[in-house]
Amino acid sequence: MAGSRSRNLRDKLQKALLRERFNEALTHYEALEHLEPTEPRWPHRRGDLLKRLGRYGDALRSYERAVELYAQQGFVARAAAMAKVVIGIDPQRIDVLERISPEAARRLHRSSRSGFVTADSDYEDWGTPPRRISADAIPLVADRSAEPDLLRFTMPPTASNLSLELEISEAEVDDRRWEGDDAEDVPTAEQLAQLPSMPLFAEVPRPILARLLRESRLVDLNPGDNLIQRGTTADALYILVEGSVQLIRPGDQHALVLSEGDVVGISCLLDQVAYQGDVTARTEGRALRISKLLLDRLVAEHPPLGDVLLEILGRRLVATLVRTSPMFVGFHNHARRDLAAMFEVRRADKDTIILEAGKRADGLYIPMIGKLIAMGPGGEEVGRLKLGRALGQHSMLTREPSAITVKAVSDVLVLRLSARRFEELVAKHPAVVAHLEELARSPSSPAFSLVPEPQQKKGA
Repeated sequence: MAGSRSRNLRDKLQKALLRERFNEALTHYEALEHLEPTEPRWPHRRGDLLKRLGRYGDALRSYERAVELYAQQGFVARAAAMAKVVIGIDPQRIDVLERISPEAARRLHRSSRSGFVTADSDYEDWGTPPRRISADAIPLVADRSAEPDLLRFTMPPTASNLSLELEISEAEVDDRRWEGDDAEDVPTAEQLAQLPSMPLFAEVPRPILARLLRESRLVDLNPGDNLIQRGTTADALYILVEGSVQLIRPGDQHALVLSEGDVVGISCLLDQVAYQGDVTARTEGRALRISKLLLDRLVAEHPPLGDVLLEILGRRLVATLVRTSPMFVGFHNHARRDLAAMFEVRRADKDTIILEAGKRADGLYIPMIGKLIAMGPGGEEVGRLKLGRALGQHSMLTREPSAITVKAVSDVLVLRLSARRFEELVAKHPAVVAHLEELARSPSSPAFSLVPEPQQKKGA
């Protein structure tokens, strides 16, 4: 009975809005709030309409109710966005940010994962301790028993634990569209808990969360708006709160659609780089902008936050590669999930050779932090490697030796997909074999991405 009444009210609401009968629409919002008192969208949308009508005091009260309901149900990013709207109306209302509790989001996040990375010490009741990405990553150790034409890595004999794998959810590699206002188009809190933005709100201490929310900026988007421009300095991370955007990068097979719960601008977590693609709004939406300077300051003050950011970076790098690389377009969603789960986090100590000219690679590598150089067959240095870009995929595809040597000149954290595990997956999906064979024959096979050396000043 309540369901049919709710649908009837929603129909009346839409008709009233279309006919610009706003007082009637406000009455329907009030009725829906009474009928569904735990649904935060009604006070949220009612606040939007009241604000549009210039009734700011009433709008503030509706938005405050939305903040509380969103946070209670685990929608911390939405709660933060609503709080930012409140502060935009009344800059004195900073107190509303302090009322955003991450507890519900934390419970959802930890219950959705078999292991978690956290920057908060409040984990005693969860049975297993959290993972520490920078500390738990096992070093790459060359296998001396490998064939002469193969550079293969093994586990060090002293390793007491299994390799550190990122727990990437199926939602991260699915082709999805969360961009409307209907219940069917809006993700649940449980679904958002599986996406990489959640740890930034759920797994940080309360004081750090308060600063993240207080010093972030709410960005309103209209269709066609450019959120990020390729080639500009990567100076901020964006958390999508509403609507959807598309990411277009050179060399990708197709545009990547991202929506609520996704993170864009992850290049800012790499070292001194520019954004690698254009991000444009597909619909109306909102995003929280968190500056790189703020993240750097918070990590300096609270180093465990760095592990949370590393997990976000790793999950997004893998998910984006799996969804856009020509090498993986032949895999469907379920196979993509299996593929993404095969990546492990490993550490390359300084002076480790990751690829060697004249030898086949034993896997695909995505460097996240650190410095690597590329050297030609004669040992001459030809440039520094870009972080966040895949290495070794051409050798994996063609089974031919690498044309170049890649050496770590500092400790480097990498994401690794071993050739053996990849071949096992391909064996289960024979339909992609023809695609991979064609790609291996293509002259446009993936190449190295080098950071250009800075030009020397004249007279130097």
